[in-house]
Amino acid sequence: MRKTLSLLLVSVLFLCWLTAAAEDNGILGHPFPDFTVQDVDGNTFTLSEALKDHEAVLISLWSTRCPLCRLESPFLNEAYEQYGDRAAFISLFTEPDDTPETIREFRRSLGLSLPMGRDEDMALYGLIASGSTVPASVAVDRFGNAVFFHNTFFKSTREVTSVLDAILGEDYSETVVLDGIPAPKSTAVFPVSSARGIFVENRDAKQIFFRSEAPAYRLEAYVVNDDTAHLRMEIPASDDPYGMVLYHANADYVYELAALLDPDRDSFVIDIPMPRAEDEIRIADVCLYEFPDPDSPDSLHVCLIPSEDCLDELCETLLPRGWVLSEGGADESAAQDAPQAYILHVVDQYGAPVPGVMANFCTDTSCTVAFSDENGTITFDGTPDVYHVQLLKVPDGYSFDAGFDMYTGSTYGEWVLHIAKG
Repeated sequence: MRKTLSLLLVSVLFLCWLTAAAEDNGILGHPFPDFTVQDVDGNTFTLSEALKDHEAVLISLWSTRCPLCRLESPFLNEAYEQYGDRAAFISLFTEPDDTPETIREFRRSLGLSLPMGRDEDMALYGLIASGSTVPASVAVDRFGNAVFFHNTFFKSTREVTSVLDAILGEDYSETVVLDGIPAPKSTAVFPVSSARGIFVENRDAKQIFFRSEAPAYRLEAYVVNDDTAHLRMEIPASDDPYGMVLYHANADYVYELAALLDPDRDSFVIDIPMPRAEDEIRIADVCLYEFPDPDSPDSLHVCLIPSEDCLDELCETLLPRGWVLSEGGADESAAQDAPQAYILHVVDQYGAPVPGVMANFCTDTSCTVAFSDENGTITFDGTPDVYHVQLLKVPDGYSFDAGFDMYTGSTYGEWVLHIAKG
């Protein structure tokens, strides 16, 4: 059980340093120095040569001991597999202990295909990220100029590809420095609720709480006897699904909440494997927070306990220290906060409300037009039914994907609808 409590402490400490300050060290908008490295497969990588065959280069600085590097590795790898013919990728390891052998093992253990090598004498680290931590990434455009600097980890493949999309293609005719990861411009709709929540949908799962008075703290947990915990996440309309993160501590994996949307269920869902009886760490630990602030008071930290025996062990450790155990029940406030209409909050990619959007709510027999008000909210209080919702018109300066539509459920609900400005 000491291992289990250590995991909880490590998780909290780990989340506390996810934030990193982004300083470009004066490289943005200027030619990036040419360099040559040998990758761990024996191939020579030269920046100027890579730009002869590619429209851009994405350079990542990593360490084999860096947990954040592991978090972003699948996203960079997927982007490499999608864009490798148009953009060159190279991941360079910065520490003396990062030998070709340890780098190859790092790549093998994570199932990666990214080209990898060593940043000899930390030459590029000194140029790109001196004084900060890894991971760090820089994008170089077709003209050889550094146009993007990222001094933390990518939290989704979408973030990586959105950077590349901004500097690839025939329309990119001059250097443009990116001041951050471009906001998504695609039309999308996400379910929202009255508050943030993580719910376990396993039939026999039991919700419990550990509470401490000094210091005041509440630890939410579920006892899940199944091999897999089926999780559903809820967020309020004020949260941006692209900015919300679900962190699974046991698997060292981050999920951008928007990527967990199941359109068929109109919910954010994920399956989390439960620890096995023989595992040293016997609690599955997840946290839902607004990136990059895991310490926000609104962040949710939930533990998944695989058995009553494990719960008993945890009680033996915590209760003598003044913690109190209580069993959770149905959230009565949820029914009170349930929407009394079909509500769409229309926002642009920056989160600003968009008034004057026209939408059609249709059944098989009739259609009703509704408009977003000055707060960007469309409210339709027709008889509960399954409505086919289509966008008809948006104000000048905005756009939406042709053919976008959605279906409501047969009960009232609430969503955030993203359209593009510009």
